[in-house]
Amino acid sequence: MKNNIWFIIACVLVFCVGYNLNDSAISFPKYKVAVVDVSKLLENSNAVRELKRSQEKETEELNTLISKAQNELLNETDKDKILEKEASYRQQIESKKMAMDKKYSEKLEVINTNIRNVVSTEAHKENYNLVLPVGMVITGGDDITDKVVKLIK
Repeated sequence: MKNNIWFIIACVLVFCVGYNLNDSAISFPKYKVAVVDVSKLLENSNAVRELKRSQEKETEELNTLISKAQNELLNETDKDKILEKEASYRQQIESKKMAMDKKYSEKLEVINTNIRNVVSTEAHKENYNLVLPVGMVITGGDDITDKVVKLIK
């Protein structure tokens, strides 16, 4: 009989503890989740378009330099001059390519930071706790892409 009473008391205690844990879990605040289509943001960003145009222009200039070097080396007959010009052009092309890559990377980082700031500002304004890319979410979340697109244009 004594064992049954202790067993009943233990069961009641376990039930009370479980009920209280469940009650506290339910009382946690609900998360409000937003989703953003990152590719759509990048497509509609004027800064990204300008960066692409700039990159294409610099690539065209680099290709012009390469063509000039090839033509000049083909027309040269002296082997010493060929080696000298080839080394000179190779150095010019490599330094120009490195400068292009560095400039592109820096501009892309600024654009990325600006887009993140706009998304973050919009999320806080709408009281979202979490913003995820559309590709990571199977279902749920409020799509704020169009609002952000209007702000980044």
